[in-house]
Amino acid sequence: MGMELKGKVSIITGGARGIGKSIAEKFVAEGSTVIIADVLETGEDTARELGEGCHFVRIDLRKREDIFRMADEVNEKFGKIDVLVNCAGIARPCPTLKLSEELLDEVIDINLKAPLFCSQAVGKHMRKNGGGSIVNISSGNTLMINVGRTPYGITKGAVNMLTKQLGAEWAIYNIKVNAIAPGWIRTEMVEKPLKSGILDEKKILSVSPIGRFGKPEEIANLALFLASGRSDYMVGQIISSDGGWNLGIMPDALDYIRENDMEE
Repeated sequence: MGMELKGKVSIITGGARGIGKSIAEKFVAEGSTVIIADVLETGEDTARELGEGCHFVRIDLRKREDIFRMADEVNEKFGKIDVLVNCAGIARPCPTLKLSEELLDEVIDINLKAPLFCSQAVGKHMRKNGGGSIVNISSGNTLMINVGRTPYGITKGAVNMLTKQLGAEWAIYNIKVNAIAPGWIRTEMVEKPLKSGILDEKKILSVSPIGRFGKPEEIANLALFLASGRSDYMVGQIISSDGGWNLGIMPDALDYIRENDMEE
């Protein structure tokens, strides 16, 4: 362990499971005090599993006043907030013609409003304390369309613009803001539709140059880089970590290479 985040205080939304949990594990291992901010009670189990360096705050991220209260309490208790990872997100697949206002509002509240409000709530403390790092978790769906996920795609696209906007505005406060756009990562959010048949693993991998799903820890490694001092010259960037999915190869296109690229 390089202890890249030794002495740092980090808030990770959606850290109870999936990518967020993997980021929490990585940050604790690298010396950070981690606060998991999640609506899921399993966040308590995750914090217990990760030890004394990890704490759980149950929070409904749809409530702006609760977000600001949480940030104030964390700053008061630990004296600062160095890192914010906006990882909480929901998908809610639905054909666009059947999309209700209620469902749209739910996705906007979690995927767009929450990262904005969390950034505001934490950013004011970062500015007073001399700076910090904000890492937004966007999605490969902002580059490659996944039909039936209009609310998810447009909100994650907005997260990309939020990243650029805050990156440009807040660099003068020594607050760096960047984002990760993961591809198909093997988490519970992906496993359920794979098992139910909503997603087809063969079809997904047929457009993947690397030919496999990503691992949550691979996203965590990138989040660590963006949270650490190694990325201090990066401002408002959206980094794809998707095994080459965004390159846009045709389905089963690699079969041509496999069949015709034999040694003479």
